[in-house]
Formats: sequence, structure tokens, C-alpha cells
Amino acid sequence: MYCRNDYVSHFQNINLEEISHKQMVELFCICIKNDALKIGFNIYLRFMDSSDITRKIMDIFINSLKRSLEFHEVKLFFIHQHFDLLSILQMNDLVDLFNHQLLSYDYSKNPVLSQFNTIKYSLLIYRITWKIEEKKIYSLITKCFVLNKFLTDSLDKYLKKQHHIAQ
Repeated sequence: MYCRNDYVSHFQNINLEEISHKQMVELFCICIKNDALKIGFNIYLRFMDSSDITRKIMDIFINSLKRSLEFHEVKLFFIHQHFDLLSILQMNDLVDLFNHQLLSYDYSKNPVLSQFNTIKYSLLIYRITWKIEEKKIYSLITKCFVLNKFLTDSLDKYLKKQHHIAQ
């Protein structure tokens, strides 16, 4: 369910006085599960506080990253913004997901290659894995180090091929 502008304008015209805060949070979760991020972030920015974000919602974002390549950049930014809510298991899931996607031989399933701005996307992943590495969780240090090394090497090679950028 990809959200077109007509859905957003329809949503903005709904009488929201009858909808409770709890229902708004539930609607936000439904939007994230269905990649309707325009409405989801409209709800988040207009009706939610950062205190409404829970580990359950972070799980929804992680599962959404696994399930769909759509809006990866926005999902990663949200995870980055609410990083402190992640459990060790969620951090491990994220690192495993990044490893699986970035090292995949199927290029159509590699989100770095399917995003508009590969540099920004790579830096978001790097920043998240760097934060995980800084937590000094023994089981994740090596995974994050290897992934970050791969990202820096890949970005270095990419930038060297972009003669107009690498000067």
C-alpha cells in the first residue's frame, strides 16, 4: 500500500477529534507495516511524542526493512533517531539484516544500489552500526567492524570512480 497524495489529503481532512491518542499510535504502526510512510510520518509529526515510540514499534521498523526495499532511507533515519530504544536482540537483527542485504549477490535486493542517494544511505547504515559498536557488546563488535570496513571500502571505491566528486 503505497501512499499517494490523494490519501494524504483525505487523511488530513478526517475529523480527528474522535480518534484517541492510543488509536493514533496504532494507526501509525499499521502505516509502517504497510509502507504507507507519508501518512505514518504525518501522524508521527502531528500527533505523537518521542515517548510514544516503543521497542515494539522499533521491531515493526526492523521487520519493514526486512520485508520491503521501499523507503529504506526514511526507515533507517527513524531507527537512527530512536536508537536508544533498541534492545541487544534488535541491534543484532539489524546488523544481520545489513550484512545479508549488503553482501547479497542479488543486486535487485541490495538497498544501497536501489536508493536515490547511495552515499547518504551507506552513511546511515555506517552510523547505526558505529553506534552499536560503541555499545561494546561482545557478540556485535566484530560484526559491526566488518560491516563498517565493507562500507568504508565500498564508498572509497565508489568515490574514486566519481571523478567530479573525488577531487
